[in-house]
Amino acid sequence: MKNVYTNAELCLIWLDSFLGLEYKNKKEVFKFITEKSNIKQLLIDAKLSLINLLGTEKYNLLVNSANKEYLDFILKGLEKEEVTAITIISKNYPKELKETEVPPLVLYAKGNVNLLNTPCFTIVGSRKTLAQSLAQTEKFVSEICSHFTIVTGNAEGVDSKVISTALENNAKVITVLAGGINNVYPKSSVNLVEKVAKTGLVLSEFFQVPSIQPFNFPIRNRILAGLSKGVLITSGSKKSGTIYTADYAFEYGKDVFAFPYSIGVPSGEGCNEIIKRGGILVDTPLDILSFYNIESKESKIELTNEEQKVVEVIANGTTHIEKISKELNLGITQLTTILALLEIKGVICKNGVNQYAII
Repeated sequence: MKNVYTNAELCLIWLDSFLGLEYKNKKEVFKFITEKSNIKQLLIDAKLSLINLLGTEKYNLLVNSANKEYLDFILKGLEKEEVTAITIISKNYPKELKETEVPPLVLYAKGNVNLLNTPCFTIVGSRKTLAQSLAQTEKFVSEICSHFTIVTGNAEGVDSKVISTALENNAKVITVLAGGINNVYPKSSVNLVEKVAKTGLVLSEFFQVPSIQPFNFPIRNRILAGLSKGVLITSGSKKSGTIYTADYAFEYGKDVFAFPYSIGVPSGEGCNEIIKRGGILVDTPLDILSFYNIESKESKIELTNEEQKVVEVIANGTTHIEKISKELNLGITQLTTILALLEIKGVICKNGVNQYAII
């Protein structure tokens, strides 16, 4: 279905197409635009002010592009790619994000735009994450997605695990891209992002960008933080890009949660730092649900006597299959079956070659 925009929305879409204009300049130019204004005439009337703001070259670019042909070119591009432009003055612009200090003037979306005004919760982490933390992330997503639309990025590691788990649970999910809406990076996540577009929502601050630059990622992370009531950081070093998301969340007054890590785990140093700064330590999904006064659907996991003994041995620090076998006097074949069942039940996970850890 073809999108219908108001005159003011069209002005913002037109203005946002100029990648050479800084955000603050676009905001200033838009102050001159009203619902009934003729854009070109408005630019001419405000010539001196706008030249002082933008410089002659950029001013002339705007004036020369203030025509129906250029606007139609932009709209046809959006329509061809099945992209909806949601401007900061649109009715369905997300309220949580709009209240942040630097909200995007336009969001470009593919999928179910109604998700933007549902209760959202962001879960992000590092590309380099321990298997145990990935398993914990899966557990948290499976529980939380029944109550929130899950928001994440699209990087390998935690983000991909968040998306795949949400999709497996037929849950609502939003993935926010750092590049243009059709410029997915890394390429390894293209298929996953396409799946999100079919049942959830793919979002970007840009329709098209020539290339993705390093600064695009921290800029994107403000959207990850701004869309949601709360943010969970499941892994990240002190210098991880994930920490930018936590920084924005603290700045916006959001609820910030983090997994705790043992001393000396590089991928968890950022999480421990977040907790030191006032982030909330969580080691079970119930911690987050209780914070929001939500009743957990989590049922008690039934274990056999043999499974319980294996869990207790692993919890006490015996993690290698051969040592577990020796301590419990169980054959490797029998133990392998028990370990596989415990993995299926979500109690343990592999944490290396023949090494296991409690989730």
